[in-house]
Amino acid sequence: MRYLPIAGLKEQMALGQDIFDGEGRMLLAKHQILDNDYILNLQSMGLQGVYIDDEFSEEIEVEQIIKPGIRRQALKTVHTLFIEEEDAEDAREWKIRKLVMDVVENIVSHGDVMYNMMDLKNYDDYTFFHSVNVAILSVVLGARYGMDVQELRILAAGALLHDIGKRFLEIDILNARRPLTEEERHIMLQHSKLGYEFLRERYDFPEEVCLGVLEHHECYNGEGYPLRKSGEEISIYARIIKMADVYDAMLSKRPYRNALPPSDAVEYIMAMCGSEFDPQLVDVFVKWVAVYPAGCEVVLSDGRHAVVAKNFQNFALRPVVKLIESGEMLDLKEDKDARNITIKSIVV
Repeated sequence: MRYLPIAGLKEQMALGQDIFDGEGRMLLAKHQILDNDYILNLQSMGLQGVYIDDEFSEEIEVEQIIKPGIRRQALKTVHTLFIEEEDAEDAREWKIRKLVMDVVENIVSHGDVMYNMMDLKNYDDYTFFHSVNVAILSVVLGARYGMDVQELRILAAGALLHDIGKRFLEIDILNARRPLTEEERHIMLQHSKLGYEFLRERYDFPEEVCLGVLEHHECYNGEGYPLRKSGEEISIYARIIKMADVYDAMLSKRPYRNALPPSDAVEYIMAMCGSEFDPQLVDVFVKWVAVYPAGCEVVLSDGRHAVVAKNFQNFALRPVVKLIESGEMLDLKEDKDARNITIKSIVV
């Protein structure tokens, strides 16, 4: 399986992964053969790329951290929370708690798997995909940080609900395709406090879940909001959620900017170590989040193009790649002849 930008898709290619919308509805199934209409529809949805299965990539394994069915249920649950369907609060709370247990169990059972995939999210359903992605990455980071199962459930719930306060904001502010006015920016900055108050008033989650929501925009150096807390004054759950939130947001196309490649987003996390982010958590992040996700095309320093076949913990810049021209596998970590070869950029 390999990842291709939408512009690189051709008819008769086979999808390598199910495609869902923000309500968890399946739009296209894995193995679907693409035609021109399907490709145009994927483009109109705002997807930047998809995974395909072909002969070249059949030996490249891109392991999903959670099962597609759990991801699908997570999208449905988040969508319900944001659009205020008729479910009673206790029913919705039960769904969230059940989902949290499933997500944590699925990730913990996968053992030492890196966060190693490009996400497939469409532009219009950003909030739903983002909430689910932040929950998954937060649990991956929390597990590698050493949290136990109960702590991971608290973390997953806070991460899944971290932007719930945005349900109270005007859609024109959330999806503005222009710079916000000072008044609008002030309103936007209230969403973490609104989410915290909503959860405390309407649900029975532990206080740690609510604090994860309230403090997920606080910075390690005290320059965040809404309380300007710093260091370990900030809940450990919020410190993890903040990192996952920023990373996934940078990988997403927004009205005011294009998505960044994972390599650039990882560089930003590293650059802001000790200012925005907890240094101990940054150390965990760079070990467990792939700079060049498996299945992605990269450009090597000698000009050749390759697809990342395998990543190594602690050697994020030296994966195994498969050369596109020759099909040869090149181990940038172990192959002595490849020591002077680096990855120059990622093709997204």
